Amino acid sequence: MNKSVLRIIVCFILLFISDFVQAQNEIAFKNEGNPLVKHMYTADPSAHVFNGRLYVYTSHDEDDATYFDMLDWHVFSTENLEDWTDHGAIFSLEDIQWANKWAWAPDCVARNGKYYFYYPVERAKIGVAVSDSPVGPFVDTLGKPLIDNTGQIEKIGKEPIDPSVLIDNDHAYMYFGCREPKVVKLSDDMMHLNSEVENLKINGIEEDKEHFGGFYGEAPWVFKRKDTFYLLYSNGWGKTSTLVYATSKNPMGPFDFQGEVMDVVSSWTSHGSIVKFKDKWYVFYHNRDLEGGSNYRRSICFDEITFDKNGNINKLMRNK
Repeated sequence: MNKSVLRIIVCFILLFISDFVQAQNEIAFKNEGNPLVKHMYTADPSAHVFNGRLYVYTSHDEDDATYFDMLDWHVFSTENLEDWTDHGAIFSLEDIQWANKWAWAPDCVARNGKYYFYYPVERAKIGVAVSDSPVGPFVDTLGKPLIDNTGQIEKIGKEPIDPSVLIDNDHAYMYFGCREPKVVKLSDDMMHLNSEVENLKINGIEEDKEHFGGFYGEAPWVFKRKDTFYLLYSNGWGKTSTLVYATSKNPMGPFDFQGEVMDVVSSWTSHGSIVKFKDKWYVFYHNRDLEGGSNYRRSICFDEITFDKNGNINKLMRNK
């Protein structure tokens, strides 16, 4: 047996073992109303449709959390919004050689036949991991941060967190930032920057304060509907903060503030995503309503949203 044949056999064996281990970690569950995931604490949902199936990538609050000391990331998937699978921890701090704390809000996109998982760590860096499958395993192929504000805070921002990626007309854009919204183009290989980091301009929020109106807090998420780009984000941290949005005809902005996406929920952090699935639109977000929940032990939720004839989001009203 020559070496090339042996190498192929070893690869198949390793792939089989990886798939077997992953399958052993999977948990099937039913959607029984919000919060969606009831067997663990989850936050910061990033929802995408890949090959007709909906995947929701999340951070993972620990059961005894008293701060945002998260260690790994999960993904949940469904074909019908009723039957769901928790695919287990798909990536963790243990898989990263250059970071050791704060596994915060992630995102994942598909391109070039692969899946690219973007994650913030240490409140200062953003990394990217790669997989052949939307449920991993993901590998930190780059071996270093994609974004690092060390020595360049003025350019990158004080807190480059919450990455989200949009692919439009074969161009990839990454949005990120706490209090300072940023945007940068990504290269075709999705693992390098293809432009300078730019400030993301939002018009109509100049006088708005934290927890009010269109103040930019964190959690940028951009999606496209028809010919309009929608920027979803949080307007702060507190009892009156919620998810709001702005619109633009250009993915690089500037964006014009429009209003609130939904009523305030119980968690004083807001982080969400909006996705189209089977011809309907859904907003994913988190609250603290699961038993034992707190501002550091959150749980993902989702609801259908609609748009008016002018493309404005009809505010999601919740029973209080």
